[in-house]
Amino acid sequence: MNMISKLFAPKTAITAATIRAEIERAESEIIAHNAQLEGVLAGIAVMNDSQHAQAEADAAAIKRAVMRLEARANHLAAELPNVIAAEEAAAKVAADEALRQRAEAARKANTKEAAKLLAEYALHAARVSKVIAKLEALDIETTAVNAALRSNPVAESVAGYNAIHRRNADRPAGERRAVRKCWVYRYPGSPRDTDKVKFQYEAPHEVVRQADIGPDGKAIPVPAVQHDYHGRVLTIIPTLEDREVVIERVSFRPGQSEAPLSSVRLPPAFSGEDHIWPRE
Repeated sequence: MNMISKLFAPKTAITAATIRAEIERAESEIIAHNAQLEGVLAGIAVMNDSQHAQAEADAAAIKRAVMRLEARANHLAAELPNVIAAEEAAAKVAADEALRQRAEAARKANTKEAAKLLAEYALHAARVSKVIAKLEALDIETTAVNAALRSNPVAESVAGYNAIHRRNADRPAGERRAVRKCWVYRYPGSPRDTDKVKFQYEAPHEVVRQADIGPDGKAIPVPAVQHDYHGRVLTIIPTLEDREVVIERVSFRPGQSEAPLSSVRLPPAFSGEDHIWPRE
């Protein structure tokens, strides 16, 4: 690690990430130097002696720089696995210590804090059980009253608290309407009867179809239709009009009731104690 520390500026944190970045920088500089080397020697055919000597000196300097960079990159690449292993080992030590601390905290919480919470639960559960007992008694009384009213209807039947307070309202069926562009096909009614010809009655009527809208915001054209009109074929050409149409239908949905309180189970807080609810 002493050698590798000399490859970085003082106080630089030497990590796997910084080593990888330094290797990439060295490789990038090697590519740049090799390109520079080609340029230095490119015009050697037309150089004079002094120019040639200078080119060779420049080329030698570039080659030495490349050698240093390659040595730097190779040394860093050789050290990288060791640094990665050290970081992984340090991370495992930190993770192990964090887990030990969590285990100790959980142990203390289950031993001390949980006892306080269970005592608090027992107190509140006892109060809840009293409320449920009163509601259960009210339920029994309501059932008895309604049974008596069926044989002696001196008053309306009594709705229970579940129906009053613990059931959502029904969702009625309905529809939502809005004005939209529509294609309207108008069909004529049957001709009037004559002394010689009787027609099956057909009232004039129209068919309305909501138009599809294109990307340009305009209604997409639709073709005309052929209509057999008492032996004659008529071409019905639709017209584009603003009409009120149904755009959404909602079906009926009965209201949902909450789970009955009779399903509540309140076990004892501590081992050996009585069941809090239902009472045994």
